[in-house]
Amino acid sequence: MLEEGFRSGVLKLLVAEHAIGERLAAGLLAWRHSGFSVHNAVRVRAGDLEGRKKLAHYMLRAPLSLEKITYDAGKGMVIYRSHMHKSLKRNFQVMSGAQWLELLCRHIPDRFEHLVRYVGWYSTRVRGERARKAVPDAAVQAPEDHPMIAARARSAWARLIHKVYEVDPLECPKCGAPMHIIALIDDAAVIRRILEYLGRWAPREARPHPRAPPKKPPLLELTYHPVPDIA
Repeated sequence: MLEEGFRSGVLKLLVAEHAIGERLAAGLLAWRHSGFSVHNAVRVRAGDLEGRKKLAHYMLRAPLSLEKITYDAGKGMVIYRSHMHKSLKRNFQVMSGAQWLELLCRHIPDRFEHLVRYVGWYSTRVRGERARKAVPDAAVQAPEDHPMIAARARSAWARLIHKVYEVDPLECPKCGAPMHIIALIDDAAVIRRILEYLGRWAPREARPHPRAPPKKPPLLELTYHPVPDIA
């Protein structure tokens, strides 16, 4: 619930700031793996007043102390004051605004970079083995034509195309209404008839097999012209 609320709030804020459109926000909300996560491992009991206070202090704490930062708008310089540095022998640092932003951005993790890693009993491999042992063999060896598996497969390909190309393949290009798959056609003759009816049939010329022997060049007719003896 916290994760869904956090994702919805962030996307609403981006739409309100005109950073993204409503259509893109709706598409991001449809993703199965949104990329948002909320750490809810810390629990506070109902009667723990001191625990509530500590948790509130942690939530209100900024990533860095704003009291240590002074910005000179006229010169575009930032002054950061902290504890005495052992090697620099001073407790402040003066830098330009761009340099300060560069140093601040270094603390932002790269894309797909994991900040929390689990090993041992909580590792991905061990958790996967436990999940496979918990699932009965009958559920693992389900037939491929199971309706639930087929429904997941149909939704997976459309979701992946939408995620990569940001285009919904199941959206009607004329009216924008959602389309539903009614049949899967793999017969070449039927596909040709449909494309011919739509006027999109453009047969390609058959290309020779790459391993086929090369054709012999055509024989040229040779004509003999006598050369006069000038010796």
